[in-house]
Amino acid sequence: MKRIDNLFTQVDGGFTYKLNKPYTAVMGLGEKFDSINQKGKFLRCMVKEKCFYQGEFTYLSMPYFLTPDGFGIYVDTYVEVDFDFTIDDQITIFCHMPTNGKMPACYLLEGTPKQIIYEFRSLTSMPRIFPKWVLGAWMSSNRWDNERDVYEQLENNEKYQFLHNVLVIERWSDLTTHYLINGAKVPVKNGDQYITLDEMDFSPSKFYSDPKKLVDELHKRGIRVLFWLVPIYAQGINIEGDTNLQQVENDNNYVKQSLECVLNKDNTPYLIPHTWCIGSMIPDFTDKVGSKHWFDRFSYLLDLGIDGFKTDGGEFVHEKEVKFSDGTTGIEGQNAYPEQYTKAFADFAGKDRIVFSRSGGQNSPSFSVIWAGDQESTWQEYRSVIKAGISAGASGINCWGYDIAGFSGYLPTNELYLRAVQTATFLPVMQWHSDPVANNRCDFSGEWKINDRSPWNMSAFHKDESLLEITRKHFYLHYNLMPYLYSLMLNSNKTGLSSIRALMVEFFDDKNTYDIENQFMLGDALMVCPIVNDYISSREIYFPEGEWYDLFTGEYHFGKASKIVDIKRDYTPVYVRRNFCLPLNLKDGKLFSNAGNDLEKYEQLTFIISGEGTFNFVDDLGNEIEIFWTKDSEKVIKNTKDERVCFIRIDSKNYNVL
Repeated sequence: MKRIDNLFTQVDGGFTYKLNKPYTAVMGLGEKFDSINQKGKFLRCMVKEKCFYQGEFTYLSMPYFLTPDGFGIYVDTYVEVDFDFTIDDQITIFCHMPTNGKMPACYLLEGTPKQIIYEFRSLTSMPRIFPKWVLGAWMSSNRWDNERDVYEQLENNEKYQFLHNVLVIERWSDLTTHYLINGAKVPVKNGDQYITLDEMDFSPSKFYSDPKKLVDELHKRGIRVLFWLVPIYAQGINIEGDTNLQQVENDNNYVKQSLECVLNKDNTPYLIPHTWCIGSMIPDFTDKVGSKHWFDRFSYLLDLGIDGFKTDGGEFVHEKEVKFSDGTTGIEGQNAYPEQYTKAFADFAGKDRIVFSRSGGQNSPSFSVIWAGDQESTWQEYRSVIKAGISAGASGINCWGYDIAGFSGYLPTNELYLRAVQTATFLPVMQWHSDPVANNRCDFSGEWKINDRSPWNMSAFHKDESLLEITRKHFYLHYNLMPYLYSLMLNSNKTGLSSIRALMVEFFDDKNTYDIENQFMLGDALMVCPIVNDYISSREIYFPEGEWYDLFTGEYHFGKASKIVDIKRDYTPVYVRRNFCLPLNLKDGKLFSNAGNDLEKYEQLTFIISGEGTFNFVDDLGNEIEIFWTKDSEKVIKNTKDERVCFIRIDSKNYNVL
């Protein structure tokens, strides 16, 4: 890498530089919903909250890109940066003027796409190795506002024999203070004081009578629990509850007097002017004293035993002239604030817990699990969110997922839901979530009033038992993939490479891969080919150079070629690359087998192989297993814990995993 900020020229409003290099494609830039290849576009690196149909906007922006032509750029700043990719042999970069008036560091990154991603992540931060349970299936709905709803989901989970490891409770707070559990009777305190768990009386609550017991019960079933929040001092219409009104008044008066919040230029509290949470103040996470007071109020949740926070929102800095205690202004704050907020919660949560965020910046992968934000349940949204995941991967975002088939609007069609589940099976984060009916963003006819995107609700709504059966099998398949998914997370921490990879990242010398938006690599061994259209019985698949085997049938395909393949309702096309290894946890040697949600053991550690090669397998259980195989034999060279392993050759005539 090379520092090139000295090549920038100061102009009115910032600094500019024209990089004269031929290039054929551009990827990265954070999470992009409009297209993976950004060549031919002018874009501004800017965080913006856009509810549904994000288009050119994004919750998570990075002033960074890579090309397959041996170079990329990273501008080390949170100030808005413009990239002009409209000229074939020239890229114009314009960095808006920072608060301090100095041009930030800018790096020319050189090498293959993988090498460029490594250099970028070395300059920022490598993706975190999260607890393995993050890779389990997630369940969530904004509808659940009491413990009865949560227990009902646990009962349905067992009744319909699904596997999950994470449950998100969004409606746990009073929606007045936004930090006290709904229904709890608490003493009123001054705004600089905080309430402890021992001071909370849950006996009169009609919502949560014993939250500690609820969390403990979830843990007994192998399910971790996250609580939702947004970073606001609620005022006006954002005070939705009718309890603890005196407490929220005390809190807000203290903040206004102490100014422990983001401020306007005239030292008055900044109020969110539009979009969402309008009229509320927001905490200044660069203010150490103010941050301590903010987190003191949430400390009892750690005593409760929750496993992390769904840190929603954060795209709340809309004015350039607001200021922070560290001397920066809204010039940096629009892009920096989401990362400051989520990082502060990650530090507060500690190493054994997580944050789950939709907004952020270039350092977010090192502390946050990411989901793609708000989409409606349409095919158009589904196609755009797949693009977002692939571009996020090119930006080094590893633990990523979406709300299966969207979370709002009409319930997804039978086919959309099924195909979205099948793709989510091959993502690090497999989550279903839904908007509440009360938000008036869905329109039901008849008596059906449950908006959950749970498999059991979707099956009942569509009166289709086969939908339940197929989705259940894909939840099992996601857990079959657990050894591979975890090994990819370990690799990401070392290399910066995401589990989700654009074909261009893996096959950068093949121009045919540059604009493919409906296929991606999961690691280096699997190619996933989502079904992104309704009413089709076949689709075109491009097979890059090499040899490929259908994961489910063993059918052989030779690259470099496009082929029309028949598709089935039971699964989406997925292909295993010859000479690579796919570690799985199987029961009786079968895919779609129920290996359970206990992540501390294997039913049967199984390696699917072909051709010849070597593979080093490492996990969080102390296993280090090195294998070597030729066309005719397999050998275990190292096995630190004597784990029982077996091999399945996908290039065998007898391949049968269904």
